[in-house]
Amino acid sequence: AGSRWSVIAGIGIRRAWQSMWLRRIVFFAWVPGVMMAFLIYMFEQAASEGHASAFMTSGFIELFLGDASRASIADSITLSQGTPEELFEYRHQFWCSLLQVLFERTQTIMLVAVVGLTAPPLISQDMRSRAFLLYFSRPISRTQYILGKGATIACYVLVISLLPGMLLYCTGVLLSPDISIVAETWDIPLRILAATATMVIPTTCLGLMLSSLTTETRFASFAWFAVWIFGLFAHLVMSSFVSMGSQTPMEMLSLYQVIGTVQGWLLDVQSDQQPDIVMPLAVLVMVSVVSLTILYKRVSAPLNV
Repeated sequence: AGSRWSVIAGIGIRRAWQSMWLRRIVFFAWVPGVMMAFLIYMFEQAASEGHASAFMTSGFIELFLGDASRASIADSITLSQGTPEELFEYRHQFWCSLLQVLFERTQTIMLVAVVGLTAPPLISQDMRSRAFLLYFSRPISRTQYILGKGATIACYVLVISLLPGMLLYCTGVLLSPDISIVAETWDIPLRILAATATMVIPTTCLGLMLSSLTTETRFASFAWFAVWIFGLFAHLVMSSFVSMGSQTPMEMLSLYQVIGTVQGWLLDVQSDQQPDIVMPLAVLVMVSVVSLTILYKRVSAPLNV
């Protein structure tokens, strides 16, 4: 009885995978992870071979990441003669920096497209075709129904976020000179899990809520992309009127900015200005709770007739 939701999830995952555009997006979502793995290889070469390799590595890092401060890490290793303590410090910081760039610059953008393709038809089509009569004629609860639909979205979000992040970490471990690096970087997989959760939970709840508000899939798709586009536009407009480092309620309308801020904090990337994490965390919690509340009411509505 406890696994009934998995049947709903399995059907949803197979139906979504029939989309050619979804398969293409999932494929391209893995390309940045391969590029980051190449940077880890260059980093390890710089740590073992010296100044010449570090010079070339810093150029590649600056080219891919567009951040000279991160490129200086490779030079710092050779200038400090690569003692074990210093090497661990720079390696840990560099890996976390790569993961932050991977999640913030590419995977979150891919997430918008993936959820925009998978979420809108999940509940709206059931409401239009009255499939609720079939679902709830079986011993399926509202929680199992929502969990099955949410697992469909979460599956593809995990494929483009958690798996590339873990693969990047495993690549770094395999390229390291000693397997003892696992004991020194044990916290990075936990940080990857936490950063992935900030993407999966609020976006899944929001996507299902928008799908439940209409019987037309195209309206749910439009609302999903409008939330991200207009939110980012509001952030860009407000950030041009306020001082650097300050936060306003209007800026918190951008889910892209909110998720990126929380992920940067979770990955513990060293920076001169530590972000104020209370408001972004509150926004993610509020989005999840409000979306789930509306979703439960919408799913319950046909049962009350």
